[in-house]
Amino acid sequence: MDYFFIDPKDIHGNVALILGEEFKHLSRVVRKKEGEHVMLVDGADTAYEAVIRLIDRIHAECEILSTLHRANEPRIDITLAVSLLRNPARFDVLVEKATELGVRTIVPLHCERTIPKSEKHSRLEKIALSAMKQCGRSRLPHIDALTDFETLLGGALEYSLRLIPHEKTEQSQFIGSVLQHHPNLKSVLIVIGPEGGFSDHEVTLSGEKGFIPISLGPRRLRAETAAISAVSWVVGRW
Repeated sequence: MDYFFIDPKDIHGNVALILGEEFKHLSRVVRKKEGEHVMLVDGADTAYEAVIRLIDRIHAECEILSTLHRANEPRIDITLAVSLLRNPARFDVLVEKATELGVRTIVPLHCERTIPKSEKHSRLEKIALSAMKQCGRSRLPHIDALTDFETLLGGALEYSLRLIPHEKTEQSQFIGSVLQHHPNLKSVLIVIGPEGGFSDHEVTLSGEKGFIPISLGPRRLRAETAAISAVSWVVGRW
């Protein structure tokens, strides 16, 4: 079934209204008809199986048949903080894939060696929304405002586990081995640096906040590949 985003305020009892851009997509792009079944997601961990009862010029009215909480969501809350990349298109792909894998919060990061100074926030939010519907999640990842590395570290202690992939880390600290020592986690923060890597100062600061340096294997990975690899390991563990 096709997925559509719906604002919780547009749900009235067992009736849900699809409005705005989502209605245009339903009626003009995928051309849904009355009587067809759809999945509705509110972006806040709830999905609804519904059937379309009415389509008019400005909205579709659906009858909710069942409600699913945390549908298609990982059992662990993952926050991914990633330095902005020189090529914005690569960061776009990163946001899309992180959403598909189950990341709940994405933090665009500014590090010492980060080159871009800003990001197109609304574009990233649209990419995350589209990816959420495409992969069938019920949670829309929150995309934070651009955050300085040291500011991120200031709130890092709230996470059960804090990981920082680093190219100088010994292979004995491979991420798969590290995760085996943390079987009962509720939340993970993964921090990925820019193309030039973290500075020695940043690595030292992260250690003071309890970050565990990890290896992602013997090959040098692009930043977006490193992010996707690290998230995949964590999701696969839980």
